[in-house]
Amino acid sequence: MTPHSGGRLMSEPASANPRKRRMKGRHVLMCFLGFFGTIFAVDGFMIYQAVSTFGGVETPDAYRKGIEYNASIAQDERQTLLGWQDDTKFAGAPERLLVSLRDKNDAAVAGKRVVATIGRPATDRHDVTVTLAETAPGLYEAAFPGAAEGTWIVDLSAYDGGSSNEPVYQARRRAWIKP
Repeated sequence: MTPHSGGRLMSEPASANPRKRRMKGRHVLMCFLGFFGTIFAVDGFMIYQAVSTFGGVETPDAYRKGIEYNASIAQDERQTLLGWQDDTKFAGAPERLLVSLRDKNDAAVAGKRVVATIGRPATDRHDVTVTLAETAPGLYEAAFPGAAEGTWIVDLSAYDGGSSNEPVYQARRRAWIKP
């Protein structure tokens, strides 16, 4: 030892005890287990959230609808042959749903029972079903309870007079209530 070295040999490392900074096998194991434990915990939480918020069933009666698909196609073809058109809008204060039905010759389609389901595009929480009254030949209207500004989806169904359960005409329209 030289007096200028401060009591230490020049060949010694600057750290006082090199063993304290060494990583051992158990440290590596703990880091490994901690890393994968965190991954498994987060994955488990995400899987739980995904399964608990959406069960995966969009249409509860998909099988029955699939079997009846040919009947839907035939009904659409019958409706196309009719050539009916509708004009659907909201008007007035308080808001009223107005539907004008015209045939392919632009004549009013009168004497039908018209039912509309009105709802928001992204949710079914505000859906309302109303029966429209014929106020003039081919012009049907109903009060819209709970009207609020914004976009609405109107599902129309027109039935022949009487107690017919199959609609003659169906349409889905987007309508707006302006602010």
